[in-house]
Amino acid sequence: MTQKEIKIKGTAYPVAFNMRTMLNFEEITGKPFFGETFDTLKPRIALILAAVLAADEQTTLTVDMLMQADDWQTVQDIITAYATIMEMTGEFFKVPAVEPKDKEPEPKDDEDETEGKTKN
Repeated sequence: MTQKEIKIKGTAYPVAFNMRTMLNFEEITGKPFFGETFDTLKPRIALILAAVLAADEQTTLTVDMLMQADDWQTVQDIITAYATIMEMTGEFFKVPAVEPKDKEPEPKDDEDETEGKTKN
């Protein structure tokens, strides 16, 4: 199992993404993992806690600690932790990296580059 580390309020916590993480998420939220959009903070916080619990069932981190972020630095810690876990999610599901489209597509063999017309 691959583990990484996140920091919340200066404390390091191990995180893991695996089946246990998904089940933890469902136990915490009462919602299915698949189909969740993670477009609000609550499911993101639940995912962070689920990943911490998957790595360390005896963790001292709680959902209340995450939801009571009282300064901007803690909010940034939560955002960074979520990004780390989503990166792990991509690795778990073997999602391929998307190649940037900074180049124009090469012309096809049957097109004339200078006029953009099909050859006869």
